[in-house]
This record gives sequence, C-alpha cells and structure tokens, in this order.
Amino acid sequence: MTDTRVVTATAGPEPARRSRWRTWPLLSAPIAWLVFVVVHRVLSGRVWWWQVPELVPPFAFAVLPVLLLAVALAARTARGWIAAVTLASLVLGGGATGLNLASLWHRPPPAPPGAITVFSWNTLYWDMIVGGETMPPPTGAPARDIDAFYRYLHEQKADVYLLQEYVYFGRDSKAIRVDDTARLRREFPGYHIAVASEMVTVSRFPIVLERGIDLRPWLSEERDRAIPPDPGLPGFSAVKTLRTDIRVGGTGGNGENMISFYNTHINSPVHAFPQGPDPRRLNRTQYERRLANLRALAADIDKNPNPTVLAGDFNASPATGIMRLLPERLVDATPALESLYPTSWDDRWPLWRIDWAFTTPDVTVHRYGLVRSDGLSDHSGQHLVVSTTG
Repeated sequence: MTDTRVVTATAGPEPARRSRWRTWPLLSAPIAWLVFVVVHRVLSGRVWWWQVPELVPPFAFAVLPVLLLAVALAARTARGWIAAVTLASLVLGGGATGLNLASLWHRPPPAPPGAITVFSWNTLYWDMIVGGETMPPPTGAPARDIDAFYRYLHEQKADVYLLQEYVYFGRDSKAIRVDDTARLRREFPGYHIAVASEMVTVSRFPIVLERGIDLRPWLSEERDRAIPPDPGLPGFSAVKTLRTDIRVGGTGGNGENMISFYNTHINSPVHAFPQGPDPRRLNRTQYERRLANLRALAADIDKNPNPTVLAGDFNASPATGIMRLLPERLVDATPALESLYPTSWDDRWPLWRIDWAFTTPDVTVHRYGLVRSDGLSDHSGQHLVVSTTG
C-alpha cells in the first residue's frame, strides 16, 4: 500500500517582511509632516529661530496633506493609518493654511448711510524713484510714476487712508524723512493729516488725537533696549503704529461718534536690505522688536474704549503664531473677503497674506477687498467699508 502524504505549502516570513518595507516609506512621510505641524503649533511665535519655517507659504499646510491623502488612496497597505495621520495634520494645521472658508457662506450686511470707507496700503517707500540721492526700489520694481501713485489713491475713494512706508531709504540703507504734505493737501483738499515715523493717516474727518505707539517699554530684555538712532527719521525703529482718534459725526466728541484707527507696520522678520525673505537675515533682535510692537499695540487697544479699526502690514502670514499676541476681543475682517485664499504679497506673484484688518465688535465690516497695486507697490491695498453700532 502506497503511503500518500499531502504537503501543504505555508507562506514564509519573506512576504510579510516585504510588505512592511513597502508600508513604512508610505507611512513615514505623513508621520513626519504631522510631527512638523505639532512642533509648529508649539514653537511658532514663541522662539525666534522658528521664523525660518514660518516663511513657508501657508497653502503648503493644505496642499501637502491633500497630496498625502492621494498617496493613501493609491496605497494597498496601511491605507487607513496613512489617511488618519494625514487628516490629523490637516486638522491641527488648518488655521495656518490661509484658507478663508467663511467666504463660502458669509455675506456681510449692506452698508448703511454714513458708512466709512477705509483704505490701508504699504506704499513701497512712498513715491521714491530711481536715481538721485535715494536708493533704487527693490529688484524688479519699476521706476515710480508719481502721478499714477496719486491716481491709485484717488481711485479708492476712501474717507480714511492708512498708509505705510512714508519713508525713503538712502544708499546706506538709512531711513530718510518724507515731507509730501504740500502735495497731499493739494490732492486731498479739506482732509486732515497725521504722521508718525513711517506711517501717515489721511482723513476726511477731523483727527482729534494722534499718537505714535513706542515699542521700547515693551522690549523684554535689557540688551534689546538699544534701538539704533535714526537721524534721518527719528523714531523709525521705535514707532511702528500710528493711532488716530477720528470724529466721524456730531460735534460732542463722545464715544458714539469717535473711532480709533490704528495704522500699523510690524517689523519684518528679516532686515530690510537686501530685499526678499532671506532666512540668513533672520535674527533674534528683529523677533524681539516684533513682539514688542504687538505687545505695545495690544496694550493700547485694551485700554481704549472707542470703536477701533486696526489695519496695516503685519509682516505675518496665517502660519505665523506671533499674531496670537493681538487682543482676543479684536475681530478678524477676513470672512468679509470673497477670496477662498486671499493674498496680499508679493503683489506680482502673490503667495502670502501679510496685510490684515481687524475691528472691535462694535464695528461692522460691510465690504472688504484686496486691491492689486498695478506695479506701484509689492503689496496689495486693503479696501474696507465699515460702520459702528452706535
């Protein structure tokens, strides 16, 4: 009798090992990105050296998880883990994406009679032109057409203009005072003008109070109290916000018809020259000044009972944690924008949003738009229509 044996083949460890080798590369990228997002949330705005990762365009926090999810859908192994890790990074980093999801449903109320039009704009060194004693504009910027510059301002039809970089720079990269008051009065007859450092506010309504906000009392360490002198423009390094209290109606000057406008230009995380977001020029001194400016601004707003509009160039993208230093009671005007991914810089190749507008709850934003500058600046302007509940 023949002994017949049935031999059953069993899978060895080799296929399992090959499966693991295929899984880890697919899973390592989502894990690495999740770790980066968590570290970013912890460190952004809290340590000076994290300013380098903050230069990443905010849309990366949305685009990269979408690409990783696409990989997860195509993967045959660990698909659920990859999707879970990627979705976690998308949720944690959602506030840094710069996406204005509110634009899909938010509809601002119509502007009532007497609503105020506000225009905020970083002018790129005012009307500075190539040649003479002034420094040429940054690489790629055309020579300034001064008449076009003022035409652009008139096109905004604003009641209040909050303008930054009212300054020239010499060839030694030192700030030089601008005095364009005569032309401003010709171009805007009957308007009121306030100037502090490199900010100028031009208002159709009477300016009752004007004050530059000094950052020096808010510098956190003694070694950072040495603000370099600015003989060409005193206060240039110490004052980066101009507050103006403007009477917009009536004659009593009470809180119901007084609005405070804060015209701000928070320090750049990099030195001004040469131009561009060069990480090699990031340093702790710039970071400390940014913190001091925002703290000084927040302290003034917290003590101010007036309805308030804050707008300007914050040199901070949606991915920049330093913006958490703003008072919690301020309301971001972004939902009134119609763009899903609003950007304001660089105006030629817009990737970042670094110009912002905020109000206190007693101010309603009826319209808000970012206005391209047609080559006159590297920033888009911010155009708002607001009213007070009073």
